Amino acid sequence: MLKIRELARPFLKVGAFGFGGGVGMLAMLRTECVKKKKWLTDDELSVGVAIGQMLPGPFVPNYCQYIGYHLNGYKGAITATVALLLPSFILMMVLSYLYLVFHTLPGIGQVFKGIGAVMTAIILWASYDMGKVLIKDIKGLIVFGLALVLFIIKFDPVLTVLVCGGIKIIFDHCPSKKLLMAVPIFIFDLKKALMLFWIFFKTGAIIFGGGYAAIPFIKNEVCNYQQWLTVREFFDGVALGQMTPGPVAITATFVGFKVMGLAGAFIATIAIFLPSFLMFIIVIKIYKKIENNRYVRSFISGLKSAIVAILLSTGIFFVFQNWVSIPYGVFGVVCLVILIFTKVEPIFFVLAGVIFGLIVR
Repeated sequence: MLKIRELARPFLKVGAFGFGGGVGMLAMLRTECVKKKKWLTDDELSVGVAIGQMLPGPFVPNYCQYIGYHLNGYKGAITATVALLLPSFILMMVLSYLYLVFHTLPGIGQVFKGIGAVMTAIILWASYDMGKVLIKDIKGLIVFGLALVLFIIKFDPVLTVLVCGGIKIIFDHCPSKKLLMAVPIFIFDLKKALMLFWIFFKTGAIIFGGGYAAIPFIKNEVCNYQQWLTVREFFDGVALGQMTPGPVAITATFVGFKVMGLAGAFIATIAIFLPSFLMFIIVIKIYKKIENNRYVRSFISGLKSAIVAILLSTGIFFVFQNWVSIPYGVFGVVCLVILIFTKVEPIFFVLAGVIFGLIVR
């Protein structure tokens, strides 16, 4: 078994530099845990992604729970999750404090344009590199093509993953195979704390589709029902969440900090990620008992193509979002070419993106 410090290090790195949302972080997780550390294979990572996609709540912590559990049981799952979330939690605390003091953070968005260009390149590179490993035959290529189309037209991602797994079972086993806060931080209100916990716990338990899917539900609770935040404050918090590394659901930290200071930040952050972790424990126990079943293996095989499609479709979307400006487009393409033909660590490109964004600005 790995030591806690050794296990936590790559997840801390991904948590600190993993801009680009869940897919960008998945690309960096693969670089750290599959290509560099060789802690697991692409096939095993695909299983983790499949389980994570089918659980409620933000996807990336679910992936990390699987990797940590694979390496060091429940202790590893907890370590991986905490290490992933810690950098973005700390950064969000700092940004929340500055926002609540100054009510704005002018110019900070420009800094992250360079990072956006880089993360687009990293995601496209990861889809290419992972596709070479996971898509091995024409059946996998067909499933990949179907998944890519479904993701591009914004079909439900969970249903897409399930459909791809089911199609691969048909291909492999059916006879017809050829068919296709700046206020006092330590004031503690038990009633408010319980309400804050419940809002984010139930959101984490019932929302599928990743962190973005949770945003309208959280807004409805904290702006309309509880009236803890104005709509402007809430969407400023969402913007801060997208500027920080880590999952988008780290916006919960901002809301908690605004409502109850430091204690609220901890309560909201733990509450939104806790349900998927508890469900993960149940799911992984079931999976370990049935993982060698031939139908399960075919289902997981179908998911591998879908996972590559997730990466590529997100990369295509980011091209139109982050490469429309000529300087950032050229910079992103150069990064992509270097990533494909060299072994330079993606972390350095993220740092280069920060510098490039500052220079262009």
